Amino acid sequence: MNRKQRRSALKQSPPAGANRASSAGDPASQLFAQAQHLQQQNKLNEAARLYKRLLLLKPDHAQACNNLGVVLLAQGKLKEASARFAQALTLMPQLFEQFNGVCETLAGVLPPLGEAMRRAIAAWPNRLNADQLLGGAGLAAIGADPMLLCMLQSVPARKAGLELVLTALRGALLTGDAKDDGLLAFCCAMAKQCFINEYVFATTPDEDAQVNRLKAMLGDALSAGASIAPLRLAALAMYLPLHTLPGADALLAHAWPPALNDVLTQQLRELRQELALRSTIARLNTIDDDVSLRVQRQYEENPYPRWVRVAGNVEPVAIDQHLRNKFPTAAFTPLGKTGELEVLVAGCGTGWQSTAVVQSYQGARVLAVDLSLSSLCYAKRMTPPALAGRIEYLQGDILKLGSLQRSFDMIDVTGVLHHMADPLEGWRILLNLLRSGGIMHLGFYSELGRRDLAAARAFIAERGHASTPADIRRCRQDLFKTPLGGVARFTDFFSTSECRDLLFHVQESRLTIPTMKTFIDSQALKFIGFDLDAAAAQNFRALFAANGWSMSDLDKWHAVETQYPDTFSSMYQLWVQKS
Repeated sequence: MNRKQRRSALKQSPPAGANRASSAGDPASQLFAQAQHLQQQNKLNEAARLYKRLLLLKPDHAQACNNLGVVLLAQGKLKEASARFAQALTLMPQLFEQFNGVCETLAGVLPPLGEAMRRAIAAWPNRLNADQLLGGAGLAAIGADPMLLCMLQSVPARKAGLELVLTALRGALLTGDAKDDGLLAFCCAMAKQCFINEYVFATTPDEDAQVNRLKAMLGDALSAGASIAPLRLAALAMYLPLHTLPGADALLAHAWPPALNDVLTQQLRELRQELALRSTIARLNTIDDDVSLRVQRQYEENPYPRWVRVAGNVEPVAIDQHLRNKFPTAAFTPLGKTGELEVLVAGCGTGWQSTAVVQSYQGARVLAVDLSLSSLCYAKRMTPPALAGRIEYLQGDILKLGSLQRSFDMIDVTGVLHHMADPLEGWRILLNLLRSGGIMHLGFYSELGRRDLAAARAFIAERGHASTPADIRRCRQDLFKTPLGGVARFTDFFSTSECRDLLFHVQESRLTIPTMKTFIDSQALKFIGFDLDAAAAQNFRALFAANGWSMSDLDKWHAVETQYPDTFSSMYQLWVQKS
């Protein structure tokens, strides 16, 4: 979210594609405009009153929820502000993609948590307990906060200080009070968080021993048909998935408090759904390439990423309008597609990108292909029913996609080429499936941008860490203690499958801008532009304009990256057009 002032909270304006009432005569639009005007004049009481009126008319108006949260925060009404921010995040989960901003806002509405994060960071590598972090109030100081509970159940905690606090609180909950309903709700939220991040938090030998005893005790209780305290079951779910508990299916025959029943859905029922979906995924070809098989094995073990909520309040636009909004000065030939837009998402993983494509572009119909059947089943389960008719899932290898006998208006391939032995060969194969004038959205790792990750991978090899969950947990703690701990700036550092993808991948290829330019020229492609966040895009437009450069000049982009090597530290994401 890259906010510069706390009052901005989640966002003052919705992300691209967010649904907003646009008619000047629409009562909701008028109320929103009036409330914003009052807010800008610092007439907070009047603004809050109008935002609440608007939300009575349109309860799903995410921006009004957010702005009301901003007003309430400025008024010092922290709990009310937290509830409104939680509502905004539920309506627009894509806001979590800007996690630093979410975390800053969370610390604003929940000062004890902000202070606990500062204490945890200051004490590291010593681990503080819950009382040392939160004082005498303990978990009661934060456990019922709406925004915190929403975050825990929605996305991995992608901030080192927050992870340290949650790790300590999890240890405290392992021996918590089973009669405290509030504690149970927080413990269940923590169980969901740990399942989402795939149990990436560090453990101590004492915790491991206690978890083993708890697992054995609950297993015996299940076998004997004895009653199980809900908090004990939730505590176990914070450390390992409940489907690993012997006889776990018997848990579904019992009535549980709603929060714990949701945990059982996450850790048992949804897994059943995914297993049932395996027979429904079509298979294009046999996967027999050595690198493809190794990559497939990794994603069968760790489907990536484990996302939870579908983006909301998204208004689709034509692909031409999307590109014009993103690249106002770029020269490209409009596709003229406002009806059906045929899209291939190659390397779709767990379906986040394929779902985003059909939500974002008018008329988009997607063929989503991946090596991993487990990832595709996750994707199919997560696809909203309203979108299911527009996405077809297929297991296959990019190297053999020529047998599809199909062509596409657009190909999105942002998650797979950098995991091929020869990324350019994969690019070449996909170009044969792209129609004349078609658009391609690509992702590659940068040789310059990932230099510290290359150093971290060398460190891992030297230490002999394997790609097992236990070794990934140990490796993360080791990295925190070295100058290489800067790799924690990558959001992928904060879950097991994503950290494996980031630091332990069986196949990683990196490119440079000159290499991409040579390929683009050889294939007679037109470079449209790089994906950048709004602030970076504005800064680079100013830089290029000041030097009289064209934003489509890849030689100039190479000069910029050489001077600012972190420009593409996440990856290159670029758009090209086939002539």
